[in-house]
Amino acid sequence: MSLQLGIHEDSTNRKKLADFLRFHSSQSGDEMTSFKDYVSRMKENQKSIYFITGESKDAVENSAFVERLRKRGYEVMYMVDPIDEYAVQQLKEYDGKTLVSVTKEGLELPEDEEEKKRHEENKSKFEGLCKVMKEILDKKVEKVIMIVVYSF
Repeated sequence: MSLQLGIHEDSTNRKKLADFLRFHSSQSGDEMTSFKDYVSRMKENQKSIYFITGESKDAVENSAFVERLRKRGYEVMYMVDPIDEYAVQQLKEYDGKTLVSVTKEGLELPEDEEEKKRHEENKSKFEGLCKVMKEILDKKVEKVIMIVVYSF
């Protein structure tokens, strides 16, 4: 039996089993890391554990979503086993930290005031473009939004 299946099905022991889970991450290289180790490396103002699900380590580590967080100094857990998606839906949090998918629409990272101001300026600058693109694409897309990847 896999630990992820236990997380999914055994609500009584879910928290205990979570301590044994290991994943690759944007900072772990070839090694795997635990939630406990991830939490110990979290930034001071970080309240969430960031993760991405996908087909393979290569696929997720090259994702634009992961790149956005890496550039800001946040670690992302790579969940690449098909059962991981189901397990994380049941786990929801670890050690008081919410598990958040980096592909979630509207993902807000902790920002300082300068970053917030710059984001709002860019959002208003491209609002017209997003509206025009939505009109052109019409029913082919649900909505058009701006995602900014900051480089440091």
